[in-house]
Amino acid sequence: MIQRIQTVYLALGIIALLALLFFDVVWQSQATETLVWFAPALLATLALTVLLAGAAIFLYKNREKQRKVVTYAQGALLLLIIVLFGGLTMTSELGIRSGGEPQVGRIVTLLLPVAAYILFYLARRGIEHDIKLVRSMDRLR
Repeated sequence: MIQRIQTVYLALGIIALLALLFFDVVWQSQATETLVWFAPALLATLALTVLLAGAAIFLYKNREKQRKVVTYAQGALLLLIIVLFGGLTMTSELGIRSGGEPQVGRIVTLLLPVAAYILFYLARRGIEHDIKLVRSMDRLR
């Protein structure tokens, strides 16, 4: 249901994660050339996170299950962040400066999963607020 704020947060989180696909900083890095597991693990965790968040949008009628799926999506996103930062750290590409100039593409690439996690957290907080609101209304009946 689009009128709920957590749906907006989930959709923005999905958009932030899908934007990660369009930055060549990750996909044409030394980590993808050197580490055999990096690109497949990154794609798998990205797909899992997007699918979980997408499924959570359509679970608006069952708030308890929606909260659980968003929590799983947050866990998958943490795994994605570990894979991304771990792979770039192993190949010494985590630095954001190259030749004295900051690389904007790399900064954005590293911040997108963190922003998506914050958005998923806000969505889960909104779901928990709705659960408390419904419980208080049931108590008044």
